[in-house]
Amino acid sequence: MFSIIARCVVFAALGSSAGGCRAVERPVSPWRLEGFPGAAIEVEPFPLDPGTTWRFRDRLDPAAPPLELRLAGDAGALTLEGAREGGVTIARNGDFLEISKDGRVVDRPLRFSGRVGESWRSGDGQATAFGYDRLKLGGGDRRALVIGVDRRTAKGRERDLYWFVPAMGWVRLRTEREGRAIRDAFLVDPEPPEPPN
Repeated sequence: MFSIIARCVVFAALGSSAGGCRAVERPVSPWRLEGFPGAAIEVEPFPLDPGTTWRFRDRLDPAAPPLELRLAGDAGALTLEGAREGGVTIARNGDFLEISKDGRVVDRPLRFSGRVGESWRSGDGQATAFGYDRLKLGGGDRRALVIGVDRRTAKGRERDLYWFVPAMGWVRLRTEREGRAIRDAFLVDPEPPEPPN
């Protein structure tokens, strides 16, 4: 079984068997999402700067230590530290943010262009751009693109939901199994990376 860190990083694509997947309907409750099928995706590039750090706290497990992910430079590639599986890298390739394991692309969790309602293959699942949500973050109101990744696992149908804020990247990570939340992690202490010396 993969840790919560592994699920965050590679969306459970590593080591899980692909049992077929299909797109699941656009989430409505509890979110009232902006955008409509066909509206252009308006997202700035995901930050791919060494030193960028994300710290998440899971509302469903508040006693657990924060999940921390950090980008580190490694021979021209970026390694995603905090992933317990070694060899996990992250890069932009054309329109997609790609996560690779040992040199093989295992997920494409974000598409930088396209339209709300469009889907694409992401590891052993299908990702869909659902629209935009408003989040209170860092003392302000932020507009976040919501991406859902649907897959079938040995434990049932699962949906990973990811909120992306321009120039910040991941700000919320939610996993549902058969419609029941099993993780709901929010970014804490959102700060831009310090400039390199």
